[in-house]
Amino acid sequence: MSPHLYEDNDFLTNAFNTIPFPILVVDDDMRILFWNSSALRLLRSDVVFQQRGGEALYCIYSGNTEEGCGHSLQCKTCVLWNSVIEASRGEKVYRKKTIMQRKIGEKVTDVPLLVTTSPFTYENRSLTLLILEDIHELMELGSLLPICANCKKIRSSTNQWEQIEVYIKDHIVDVDFTHGLCPDCMTKLYPEIAKMSKE
Repeated sequence: MSPHLYEDNDFLTNAFNTIPFPILVVDDDMRILFWNSSALRLLRSDVVFQQRGGEALYCIYSGNTEEGCGHSLQCKTCVLWNSVIEASRGEKVYRKKTIMQRKIGEKVTDVPLLVTTSPFTYENRSLTLLILEDIHELMELGSLLPICANCKKIRSSTNQWEQIEVYIKDHIVDVDFTHGLCPDCMTKLYPEIAKMSKE
């Protein structure tokens, strides 16, 4: 492999496009200068160059003022906007959770995101790498789950009772289970073996 491979734009573009999270490069006005293919799926358009993040992401507040994204009253508390500003001023990585409201057509949807911003300089210009991870599955697990007090099955959103392992496997990616027995259950179910293991 060439030691100068990192200087090859095609290599870097291909590498960025394999990352499954939307990645944007924005300036300090949150204007989009670069994006990967995962970002295009979220943005739902390939005409995003120089658009501000909120406009390209269909934020419900981006059209509240003539100036657009970053200028409405709600923008003052926007995690995306503030993370970009903080990263560019503080020159460090920020990771924050937020729920962004998007309006596409007449439909408004909540999108829970983990926002990561990392500043860098290119040709004497301050830029920010903006990574947006959809965390709706994790947020779902962070809320109340109806669980049977006896068998510990979980009631799903479709009112089906599922084994806890099945529910978690269906709602969290990349989770596999192994099984064992805790000391209390070992003593209750297999007292002879538990006694031997203590000796």
